[in-house]
Amino acid sequence: MIDFRYHLVSLVSVFMALAIGVVLGAGPLQDTIGAQLSNQVDALRADKVDLQRAVANREDELAERDAFVAAVAPDVLGTRLAGRSVVLVVLPGASGGADALAELLETGGAEVTGRVRLEPAWADGGGAALREEVAGRVEDSVDPLPAAGTSTVGVLAAALATGVVDDGTPDVGQSGATTLVDELQDAGLVSVDGDITSQRATTAVVLAPSAADTTLDAGDPADGGGGAGGATPVETYLAVAQALDDAAEGSVVAGPREAADDGGLVAAVRGDGAAARAVSTVDDADSPSGWVTTALALLEQAQGEVGHYGFAGGAEAVVPPPTTQETP
Repeated sequence: MIDFRYHLVSLVSVFMALAIGVVLGAGPLQDTIGAQLSNQVDALRADKVDLQRAVANREDELAERDAFVAAVAPDVLGTRLAGRSVVLVVLPGASGGADALAELLETGGAEVTGRVRLEPAWADGGGAALREEVAGRVEDSVDPLPAAGTSTVGVLAAALATGVVDDGTPDVGQSGATTLVDELQDAGLVSVDGDITSQRATTAVVLAPSAADTTLDAGDPADGGGGAGGATPVETYLAVAQALDDAAEGSVVAGPREAADDGGLVAAVRGDGAAARAVSTVDDADSPSGWVTTALALLEQAQGEVGHYGFAGGAEAVVPPPTTQETP
């Protein structure tokens, strides 16, 4: 049985240990412990400075690289895009790059007819009823119907493509194209910058956001979700890219590296057999080098070729092969 003397001895032992620790810490070990702590703090501060310097150097290197690419881009492109016209289709969440890309395309001789921005209502779950209503109004003006069939997703994608691009064998005239675009714009599905229907583009670039930005609420599949059959937002954008390619000389989907991650549009194109054989992709289109690659991929498309470029999974090369850089 544990008695009072046991508790007393235990308490005395504890206090003695504490007293010895205090005496040693304040005496013989004080300098040693303090020096060790001081050295560790100094080492951490030095590491922080080194890391900050490395980040700053990396940022400078990237800025210098981008400046170099921007400087040589006009010589790389020359006038190889002369005679081509391009419409930029900007998806919800895509940020930056549109102005610089448009300027670069024009430097290469292309005519940028304008921009079409798809509004969130194009794909979010809350707009399913509106989209079905609009699709019903424009379906008869879309001929032939897209490979996606008569679903809401397919009809709207084909209506947009018919209104903004033309491969030289138009199915509708200018007035018909204008009517289609007006229907989409009046419904709040798209916004338009430029007179894109007076002279429809021969090619298209779809500017995609990161994968995270293509995960809008698809709604309840039982209610049609992002479109008939409960299509997800990225599926509706994939239908747009394919419809543009069908109606034009070619199309390119360009986005940041994250767009090649699961759930991103670049990844969706590369992972779809039919789309991958028709639509080109670029996964570093948030930098000058990516803008040049996009321009060259567009030229390749106009020449009947397809490629997937960048640094992420599914890319076949960093840039199109030199043969595609020849003046048509």
